[in-house]
Amino acid sequence: MEQKDDSELTPEDLAHTHLPEQTMYKVQTPAAHSGDSEAVRHSPLIIRTNEFRLLYFELEPSGRIDWHTHVPGLDEVNLCLEGRAKYTLEREDGSHQTIEIGPMEFVYVPGGARHKIEVIGEQAHRSLSAAKFDTAARLEALEDESETENTDADDLEWQDALFVDRKRDEVVAKDETLVSK
Repeated sequence: MEQKDDSELTPEDLAHTHLPEQTMYKVQTPAAHSGDSEAVRHSPLIIRTNEFRLLYFELEPSGRIDWHTHVPGLDEVNLCLEGRAKYTLEREDGSHQTIEIGPMEFVYVPGGARHKIEVIGEQAHRSLSAAKFDTAARLEALEDESETENTDADDLEWQDALFVDRKRDEVVAKDETLVSK
């Protein structure tokens, strides 16, 4: 078959010729398997590409993610799936804003904001966090342990369950125990 130059291609010809290899992935949450710590059921589950980041996490009752700050370009939107949580933001003047969310409620956390998350009540908090991916998305400043109480969430490993680099058209990281095609 003779190869056409791009100017001669029909819309049907173009449909897949300029796309990288197309593969879907199924990602299971570790909760489908088992839990591993007292306050945090498992390390947060991160799925990302060059353009976005999706994070799933669970906190046990009385669990929390202590004060931290994302890079200014990482605006975050969190959806509470189960349980209740209190999000506290510290403003530049030192004052605090606190919002409580329950199932199927969202909270917006602006990029660069110093904030923390605390579980309310006796039920675990499950949340889905979405953000436009920033190349330094997990560059955070956690508080010095001498200034705050140490929590299990302070020692979380933030590893990708799946990272697809769309610019290089390759899977950079894939947790084989959670991800399948």
